[in-house]
Amino acid sequence: MDYILGGSLGAIVAFIFAIPAIVLEIKQKGEATDAPLIVDARKIFGRRLKKQEAFLVGLLIHIIFGFLFGLIYVLFVLQGWLFVTHAPYTFLSLIVYALLSWIVAGVVIYPALGMGLFARREGKHVWIETLTSHLILGICLWLLVQYYQPQFFIIPI
Repeated sequence: MDYILGGSLGAIVAFIFAIPAIVLEIKQKGEATDAPLIVDARKIFGRRLKKQEAFLVGLLIHIIFGFLFGLIYVLFVLQGWLFVTHAPYTFLSLIVYALLSWIVAGVVIYPALGMGLFARREGKHVWIETLTSHLILGICLWLLVQYYQPQFFIIPI
């Protein structure tokens, strides 16, 4: 159950931070040139995408990364694999995890999708957008964990 919760929280945070891009896309009727925090997937698996397809694929990738971000972090916590901080659900452990997940996404996932290392084929500054996305995910998950900590629900006597 922890895995589903972690993945769901990650997907929700990713979706919430995609809302400005969704609003921009709707407002400009599919003519937005650069959606904030969403990778512009112009070409995937060798197939060139239309503008609306590119936005939807980028949004889907963004939400899937958010889900995997939360799910895999919980996996690391439950398996005791936090080799840098050894402290689950702390700010530092989530920031380190965000940086490591960004590196894995940039070196493995984006090249597998045909976007090049750190999605550089999609734009000159996409690497900073993806880094920002991962750091925002880490910070927001840390904030959510802080909110749901049991000590906040203890009534002082």
